Amino acid sequence: MRARTAALFGSLTALIVLGWGAVASAQAPPLQPLPVPYPAPQPYPAPAPQPAPPPAGQQPYPQPAPVPPAQPYPQPYPPPAGQPYPQPYPPAGQPYPPPYPQPYPPPYAQPQPYPPYGQYPQPQPARPQMSKYRSPGEMAYLYGIGAAYGFGTGMWIDSVINVTDPGIWVITPIALAAAAPIGAYVWDRTDELPRGVPSSIATGLLLGGIEGIAIDGLQWQLTGNGGPSTWHYSTQTSVTFLTATAGGVGGWAFGEWLRPDPRSLGLIGSGAGFGSLFGILFGAGVASGDWKSGSAVWGFAGYNAGIVATGVLSTVYTPSWQTLKYLWIGDILGTLATTPVYLFYIGSSADPRHGLIANSLGGLAGIAIAAVLTNGMKDHGEATGWAPPFQLAIAPAQGGGGAITAMGQW
Repeated sequence: MRARTAALFGSLTALIVLGWGAVASAQAPPLQPLPVPYPAPQPYPAPAPQPAPPPAGQQPYPQPAPVPPAQPYPQPYPPPAGQPYPQPYPPAGQPYPPPYPQPYPPPYAQPQPYPPYGQYPQPQPARPQMSKYRSPGEMAYLYGIGAAYGFGTGMWIDSVINVTDPGIWVITPIALAAAAPIGAYVWDRTDELPRGVPSSIATGLLLGGIEGIAIDGLQWQLTGNGGPSTWHYSTQTSVTFLTATAGGVGGWAFGEWLRPDPRSLGLIGSGAGFGSLFGILFGAGVASGDWKSGSAVWGFAGYNAGIVATGVLSTVYTPSWQTLKYLWIGDILGTLATTPVYLFYIGSSADPRHGLIANSLGGLAGIAIAAVLTNGMKDHGEATGWAPPFQLAIAPAQGGGGAITAMGQW
């Protein structure tokens, strides 16, 4: 009994388990296979871009020529029959050739010794470049002559309008004497004058004014020393004003054309003086009548001849101030050196005024001698130019190193 109960209980249990599994199997979803990852599809490669067709009427671009294949290096030709191949190394027992070239022949092989200390050439200071504009001295010269020209112009105006009151007479000369330098200053400030032009204008005014005075004096002397034919005072001042003005205009033109050195203008002024002295002495010596008339005529001629001669000479020759100084010294010494000629007139019936001829020629001889002796003379500092007060030079010293040389000028 007990065995049957146990068998029945086990059978029921097995049936329950099998039934429950069938129900669970019927309710559960069927099993799905696990997904297998596949690679993403790749896009097809785009075709290579084709070159755009050329426009209508245009030829296509030529294709580059294909590069030829590399050729093998040429092999050396074999030596002639019976000749061995050249060996890259010398035979046994022979020295190798030197790998470097032989040293240079003298004087490069042996270094040259440095000169002894103190024998190096001293550095020469650079000569300053000459300015193309006027110097302050030229303007001072123009201011002075301009003031004199303005004063003389005022005198001419007073003489023309016949001013006789002294207090009124001085107004115009003083006003113009101040206006002329002021006008030159304003002119230079507006447009700076070139080098040589101010001194050329001033020299022209000066020589022109003296020319007018010489003409007035010559006319006065030849008309009986103030006779009825002598010019009136207003005429004399008019002549002087015109010649001075013409000289200033001519000096400006000469300066703009030639740009002369102020020393050349000094030569022209000196030439006028030399010619005047020679003419006065020579004319007084050769005159048979009134020696004053002969002196006036020859002095006037010598004045103009000196201006023309030295004016032409100044275009090709520029003296130094030292030379001009010695030319005047030579003129004076030459004139004085001929004064012993008057000793021979003692007890003679000859006219001693003829001795002035010797004086005039002696002055010319002194000028010629001074010109020859001082032809190459330079002004102070002209040959070397401006030199700084302190100079420093560095040069290599013998045996290596360097040497410093300092020079000072005090």
